[in-house]
Amino acid sequence: MGETDDEAPAASVIVPVYNDPDGIDRTLSAVTDQTVPASEYEVLAVDNGSTDGTRAVIEDYCRRYPDLVDLVVADEVQGSYAARNAGIERARGEVFAFVDADAGVERTWLASVLDATETADYVGCDVRIDEPLSAGPVVAYNHVAEFTVERDLRRDQFAPTCCLAVRRRVVEDVGPFDERFVSSGDVEFGRRVHAAGFETAYEPSVPVYHPARSGRELIEKYVRIGRGIEQRQRLYPERFEQRPLVDWRALLPTVSPGKLQNSAEAVQSDVDADLSLPTLAVFYLLDQLLVLATTAGRLAERVDPSEDRIDSAGGRVDASGCRV
Repeated sequence: MGETDDEAPAASVIVPVYNDPDGIDRTLSAVTDQTVPASEYEVLAVDNGSTDGTRAVIEDYCRRYPDLVDLVVADEVQGSYAARNAGIERARGEVFAFVDADAGVERTWLASVLDATETADYVGCDVRIDEPLSAGPVVAYNHVAEFTVERDLRRDQFAPTCCLAVRRRVVEDVGPFDERFVSSGDVEFGRRVHAAGFETAYEPSVPVYHPARSGRELIEKYVRIGRGIEQRQRLYPERFEQRPLVDWRALLPTVSPGKLQNSAEAVQSDVDADLSLPTLAVFYLLDQLLVLATTAGRLAERVDPSEDRIDSAGGRVDASGCRV
């Protein structure tokens, strides 16, 4: 990690990105326009080997904000956790605030993060879907079933890296992310933090705005999740239970009219969301597709372990990108 000194910033904002010029533009536009003075934080945009115009977008922000934004190139291992670790290695702040390239935040986001980390060492923030519930069943499914940060912290002792803030001393004590993971690296890291006894918290008043994933993007995500489940059981069997490949409980619906209504009220929009049987049928079918996608990912990982697919240059052969 970068050396700290008397002039070190209070926070380091770490944004990993792979082939997403529009996403990194959105995020850098938001994180460079904060109520916290620019002298009190730094923004590290970590390019994970992009092959399009992503790096040019970052370089433009570096020219416009030379004392605030830095480009970090991390292309030896292509994966989101390797990119975040490269940001950690360069970071000089006392708080590491992680946000994904394609996410939006309010102007008070970093100030609120710094307030939250005064009383907790590891903080998960609220993730809100950009599009309204009425935009369709798949978007509604994103609202209801994705980014259950409070539940994840309570039940599984982790927060997703798209909305995570940790104090420097946490990483100094437990170490950085395990770069071998294609997914579940945030789960494994959170379990280490919890086991070490650090104070963790969920902060619902600090929103991070995330675009809704399409049906295809959800399926791709759950294939990665399946791989991550297999990886954590194989790499850390002492810390993760061995889950059966097929579990009958996965066939039960995870959403209900009541849950959908509660979600609508929580985001204070579209309270009169469509609760029709056809909508719930789409939810259930999507649930089952994602169960199949997770199982497919697990099977693929058993046949071809991700951490073994390293080329002679040290990079992962198939890029998983940064939205894990």
